[in-house]
Amino acid sequence: MTRLSRRHTIAGMSALTAAATFKPRPAKAAEPVTVWWTQGYYEAENQAVTDAMKAWEKTSGTKVNLTIMNGPDLISKMIAAMQVGDVPDLVHAVTGDRFLVPRAAWDDKLVDLSDVVDTQKNEFHKTALDSSRFYNQALKKYSYYTVPIKCSTLMEEVWRPLIEDAGFSDNDIPKTQDAYFDFFQVVQDRLRGNGKRIYGLGYSMATKEADSGTLFHSFLVAYGGAGIVAPNGKLDIDDPAVRKAAMTALDRLTGPYKKGYVPPGAINWGDVDNNNAFFAKQIVMTPNATISIAVAQMEKPDQYYKQVITQGIPNGNDGKPVLGIVSVSPCLIPKGAKNIDGAKELLKAFIQPDNLNKYLKETRGRFLPVMMSNVKNDPYWQDPADPHRPVAVDFGLIRPTMPWWMAYNPAYSAVLSEQIWAQAEANITQKNMTPEQATEEAVSRIKAIFERFQIA
Repeated sequence: MTRLSRRHTIAGMSALTAAATFKPRPAKAAEPVTVWWTQGYYEAENQAVTDAMKAWEKTSGTKVNLTIMNGPDLISKMIAAMQVGDVPDLVHAVTGDRFLVPRAAWDDKLVDLSDVVDTQKNEFHKTALDSSRFYNQALKKYSYYTVPIKCSTLMEEVWRPLIEDAGFSDNDIPKTQDAYFDFFQVVQDRLRGNGKRIYGLGYSMATKEADSGTLFHSFLVAYGGAGIVAPNGKLDIDDPAVRKAAMTALDRLTGPYKKGYVPPGAINWGDVDNNNAFFAKQIVMTPNATISIAVAQMEKPDQYYKQVITQGIPNGNDGKPVLGIVSVSPCLIPKGAKNIDGAKELLKAFIQPDNLNKYLKETRGRFLPVMMSNVKNDPYWQDPADPHRPVAVDFGLIRPTMPWWMAYNPAYSAVLSEQIWAQAEANITQKNMTPEQATEEAVSRIKAIFERFQIA
């Protein structure tokens, strides 16, 4: 089994706008199954998949050739592999739902996995299922081209000691969108008054990787832009409510940066850099795609249980809950794989509820289950003594959620890969465009992309 090094760049994305209890049937002809898997944020994630593959090897008699590599490399290598026709049998790509699968399904380069999904269809969370359907232009229909493995939605991570140093407590943190984020500007002002050079807001604003896009789109939905793409795949960006939501999101993200409430280097952050700034206590809070910040502190009980606060996205300014955008980390089988039958058998075994739950727990729960039975049957996920996992479960699985829009139309994958909204932020922070001007430029580019992806 091979493990490759981690880098923090998204290379090649724009080019393509479980357990010892496994009881699978033997893979056809017992041919090896070649698996590519996204590297974890910490070693426990890598060990969990390594152990799961070894367990399946033992019970099935089929060898697994496992390669673990960082997410950006995996995406770019998969694009290249599909272009030359030399592909692995099974792939787990953490950001595949956004940057790989939509275009690959459109181009008819993936195996339809409906038969695998059907084995556990009643177990999967609805949003996880919705996030696994993609449109095939050759066949003119949607189908399940991925199997959901784990999921996440945006969380807010806060240093309790820093808000206490500013004279506040948890109860002082507002519950609605604008008031919530404005609060941390007040915290910064007070900390600066005490001689501490700390920034209130850890917004990711770089025109690379995934975090900036996740943050912008959470704001977009909070301000009324959830309908930017309809479920039938039609772009609705000319809807006045959507257009206003985009401008407001850009203004509310770039305004604090220009006023000095966000670290200047945030325009260059990779996905891990807001985590690092948080750990260094350079920022009071940061939105984060998973609870990785808290989970990384498990060996430090004071930090995990007392100092780091995990919160879900705030309510809208009207006080109503905001839809959480669920990112689903999928498995897929590319067309041209040498052992499709073996890959399907491995996958069917891996997604047995008990097996999948064991794997996710061994990864320390950074990602959420995609099966509600795991949450209901295992107290691990809603343990009242844990200050982080139950919050993530509530906002990612119990409260209202929605899939990313590329499940409706692969064009939105290109929007993310080209970092169009992050570029709009850069146009405001670095080129002095107004939010209105930056929005119009982004809209023009998005319309051009959607012209290439017409859903029948």
